[in-house]
Amino acid sequence: MFIFWDNSNIHISGLKVMEQVEPDKPRELFRTNFNNLLQLVKKDRKIDKIYLSGSVPPPNNSVWDYLRNMGVSVQLLDKTADGTEQESVDMSLQTMMFRTAIDNIDSPSTIAVLTGDGASKQLGEGFLSDLKRIKKLGWNIEVYAWEISCNRYLKEYAEQNGLFVPLENYYNSITFLKRDLYNDSGTKVRPSTPLVI
Repeated sequence: MFIFWDNSNIHISGLKVMEQVEPDKPRELFRTNFNNLLQLVKKDRKIDKIYLSGSVPPPNNSVWDYLRNMGVSVQLLDKTADGTEQESVDMSLQTMMFRTAIDNIDSPSTIAVLTGDGASKQLGEGFLSDLKRIKKLGWNIEVYAWEISCNRYLKEYAEQNGLFVPLENYYNSITFLKRDLYNDSGTKVRPSTPLVI
């Protein structure tokens, strides 16, 4: 299987979930448990390649180095002058999805996408349109997303033609709050819990 990970989308959408689940905690504490999220997608399957796209800054190099040490192929793109993310983050992942599908056209397996972005379907662009094309080539498709902000058409397509996994079901396993900070009452914030699939 091949995994395509839109880190910015997953992180920003996770913050929205945090605001509902833990409204009393500062957003700056929110972290993704990268290993548990990866295990949620992998299960007991063999991973051929993991591609992750994100933007800089943040986070710092230690995060990217940690992911590279996990075997993730990391592609970082600069944000625009006003601090917003360029569309090229999505496009870089979509390009790698197509290359993977074409390079393995005689032996399609599974493409798992971690995103919630399904926009641009009217133009025949974006993750939704590209997953439809890849599905026609014989690939299995899976979408892992925070349901709160997932494009509804992307979700519906994945549910009807593959697998859709709402990350909210695994919030306590795939996220944590930075351990060296304390809440207002002086108690340590919640550490991540073991992954339960």
